[in-house]
Amino acid sequence: MPAWFYPYLGAFLIGLSKAGFATGLGMLTTPLLATAVPARQAIGIILPLLCFADLITLSAFWKKWRLELIRIPFFGALAGIALGMAFVNLISERLLRNSIGAMALALTALLIVRNIWYPARVYRPSVWEALLVGLVAGFSSTISHGAGPIMAIYLMAQKTEKTAFVATNAIFFTTLNLFKVPPYVYAGLITPATLFQDLRYLPLIPLGAGVGWLANRALPQKAFDWLVYGLLIVTGLQLLFA
Repeated sequence: MPAWFYPYLGAFLIGLSKAGFATGLGMLTTPLLATAVPARQAIGIILPLLCFADLITLSAFWKKWRLELIRIPFFGALAGIALGMAFVNLISERLLRNSIGAMALALTALLIVRNIWYPARVYRPSVWEALLVGLVAGFSSTISHGAGPIMAIYLMAQKTEKTAFVATNAIFFTTLNLFKVPPYVYAGLITPATLFQDLRYLPLIPLGAGVGWLANRALPQKAFDWLVYGLLIVTGLQLLFA
């Protein structure tokens, strides 16, 4: 596919994933876009699109979240953002691309483990465990916007009800992504040029969300999830070894 097509596809996939269709689909956006444009440009383009999509999801599940599940992890996530920004600013473009590829593979493995193995007892994390989950989620989200599987496993292990699960994820990532905006701007990852590019892609997000809501009713979720995992493995390997 031509390089200009990838950002449009990425915006569409963001909307599709925010509608709850295919658990790991949102993880595909960053590695996919990073194969077509520089990695720093890719994560800078994607963050405003994620913020827009998060607000759409949040409005659909307003006040259905469980803040007590994410209050402690969020403090860890703030430290993860700081570590992630230091990592992004210090490493080379090639190493950042390799890191995004490695992160995609690692998170895909987490998703597969989650689908195959589900804990029989309800997980009750300690304060330090919750902070560590948040730290890893914040770091992963900062360098590749790929923390969804980490929080999904964390919340599912606590037997979170489906509506509360979606709403709690939405409020966590809405707030986290908004906190990422200032350091992204300061680091030059978000610029007037990237924002101007985002304006072209915004209409694809509600379109993707609409398709996702329809697809949830018409297509088998599990088969599509495994297709996404396959695509993530291919793009992750390409970024890791390119």
